Amino acid sequence: MSDACLAIVKGLPETMNQEQLLALYNKAYSGSYDEKFLMSDTTRSDTAHELKVLARLLEGSPAWLDVACGTGFFLSRFPGVERAGLDLSPDMLRLAREANPGVTFYERSYLDPAPEWRDRWDLVSCMWYAYGYVSSMSELETLAANLALWTAPTGRCFVPLADPRLLSGVNLPFQVQSVLPGEISVTGILWSYTEESGKSVHAHMIAPQVEWMEALFGRYFRTIELETYPAAFPGWGQRRALIASAKRE
Repeated sequence: MSDACLAIVKGLPETMNQEQLLALYNKAYSGSYDEKFLMSDTTRSDTAHELKVLARLLEGSPAWLDVACGTGFFLSRFPGVERAGLDLSPDMLRLAREANPGVTFYERSYLDPAPEWRDRWDLVSCMWYAYGYVSSMSELETLAANLALWTAPTGRCFVPLADPRLLSGVNLPFQVQSVLPGEISVTGILWSYTEESGKSVHAHMIAPQVEWMEALFGRYFRTIELETYPAAFPGWGQRRALIASAKRE
């Protein structure tokens, strides 16, 4: 391995633990988040589509919990709905409270069980690729179990997907032919996103295959739908989101 490659590898933490996440999502970074990830020329069309999907899912004004709510951008677009937000970053939550007066926000990890929310929310969302900050597939299973636990029996769960095929630009197979008697599944990839000349690093995030996510949420819901976004630009790949409903007993 070259010295340059070694320098890059040594510059990345092994996983994004809570302390590193809090350091990343500080006051300055939180203040620029919406413009970079929700309202930029690249992301604006995806945000607009997600707002349309949320409007459809919120028909009838159900109770809504946005998990890893960030700045509260999406919550602020539906002021007439009973809603709440959860996030780990106090700097993000400060902006969320400013954008959503009177709304309750919880500063906690989405891996905490919160049994008091069992069957509480008609819509539970986890926007962008926030689930990718877990440190293992096992933790992702814990998160999915929490999202399902908090969803009402007749409610729905909305999760935009970090599709490894779009991230890598490679049509990764989910099942691979094995020369051994067993079966091989490419369940997902790790990926890192580096900004600001290395000052901000989203390190070794988990991106499971879409098929794996469908199976995971299928443990808790009988109906799994994939929502396909319009392409942001001609020739670009289309993002997808998972909508789970008909919660299993």
